[in-house]
Amino acid sequence: MTTCLDNLYYGWVVVLAAAVIRILVYGISYTSGVVYVVILENFKTGAAETSWISSLITAMTFLITPLAGVLVNKFGWRVVTFCGGLLTCGGLLLSTLSTNLVLLCLFYGVITGSGCGIAYMSGSLAVPKYFQHRKIQNLAVGVASAGGGVGAFIFPPVVRHLENEYGWKGMFMMMGGIALHMCVFGLLYRPLPNTDENENPTKKKGRRASSHVPEPNDWTFLKSLVFHFVSTNNFLFAFGSSIIYGHLAAYAQFHLHINDNDAAILYSIIGISITIAKISQGLIADFHKVHPIFKAINQYIFFYLIGGLSTLFLLVDTGYGGLVVYCILFGASMAANGGSLIPAILMEMFGQNKLSLPYAVVLAKMSIGQILGAPVAGWMYENTKNYHYPFLLASVSMTASAIIMVYPRRYLMRPREDRSTIVVDIESPTAQEFDRFLSENDSKESTSFIETRDQITEESPLKSIPRDDKEDQLVQDKIVCERTSLIMTQS
Repeated sequence: MTTCLDNLYYGWVVVLAAAVIRILVYGISYTSGVVYVVILENFKTGAAETSWISSLITAMTFLITPLAGVLVNKFGWRVVTFCGGLLTCGGLLLSTLSTNLVLLCLFYGVITGSGCGIAYMSGSLAVPKYFQHRKIQNLAVGVASAGGGVGAFIFPPVVRHLENEYGWKGMFMMMGGIALHMCVFGLLYRPLPNTDENENPTKKKGRRASSHVPEPNDWTFLKSLVFHFVSTNNFLFAFGSSIIYGHLAAYAQFHLHINDNDAAILYSIIGISITIAKISQGLIADFHKVHPIFKAINQYIFFYLIGGLSTLFLLVDTGYGGLVVYCILFGASMAANGGSLIPAILMEMFGQNKLSLPYAVVLAKMSIGQILGAPVAGWMYENTKNYHYPFLLASVSMTASAIIMVYPRRYLMRPREDRSTIVVDIESPTAQEFDRFLSENDSKESTSFIETRDQITEESPLKSIPRDDKEDQLVQDKIVCERTSLIMTQS
């Protein structure tokens, strides 16, 4: 009982660490728009080729997540996050040595983005694991993921200030130092205790492991049709939302003639809305046992639909006030895309212990949509000189992403015993259930083990082994255990 309480209390330390790391990850990768302007001013490159920088770092943050999921299963949250922080810092420091745009794309776009993605993935898996079987699991995930909105809100002016004070090289160097804090907070991802399955069954409690135990990489979820609906849904929504992120400011400035400061505030409103909505959605999802309407899948469809339908208002000139209202609704929709709802849906589909790889593949597919959305919208604008067509495409894409989730919803709303899927996961028992099971079976298993050992010892030459020395006795018992296991296997 004490261990369970300790894990619960320390779980909030893990939530804090994950939130801070998300602030840093989103602060570095989602301020690429500010870095884009800095590079234009200092490298004197064209707008089209320079735009690859912002696309690469954002895409690599999520494209790398399948590899990050495999690494987490192998080495654990702490080691992977530490390495991700080092890689992010290294990419930013190497960016100071760039002499052309190609090197900057490699160091800042690919290496820094990969480090951010690796550090991001560990926290996404550690928080739900620490709150496994807890009623507040979704709330904890929501609080941790809210750090992304905070980072997107506070980092743009910080990055711009660093460039003004220290120049573009000093800016990258200072950001590299800030990125090292990922390593510090990653060390707070303490591995959870593991029960040794090979422990002597006569012992009441299993031995607690102090280090990460590697987990197998189970890819069978790729055979699930429901999973492919979820991943396609994320691709479509990311495609549409990246159009809004990439072109909202330009639409406000050049078509509605709003000044650049007020246009920039729109992104801050989106960030605040994302932060509040992530926490609220996680809190509401934890009431799913009160009424099914609160289930994560229902919220997920609702907010995606809100994002798609509200985008239609951009086709009408509603003034700055209308844009503010739209940004609030769009931010709530974006929160469903990157908060606690997707992990909750995937855990309900595949179990608590198999979240890493399905979630990683979903994020990777989402990154493809993020790469394609803004360039496609830019091409449409270049040919039509009108943002109505790109925004209509964004609305259709986000609305379609909500509609196709009707099929997974039918699956998830069934009673668990009625679901048919090729992926079956049995959740780990709680500590109280494990202790009760051992106490009930302790006497029976101990008697059976001792009787089998005595029988084998009497019938085998092992009785000639000296029993006076304690070490020899341990060796004898080990051999008897091995023979017992062999006999039970053969029978």
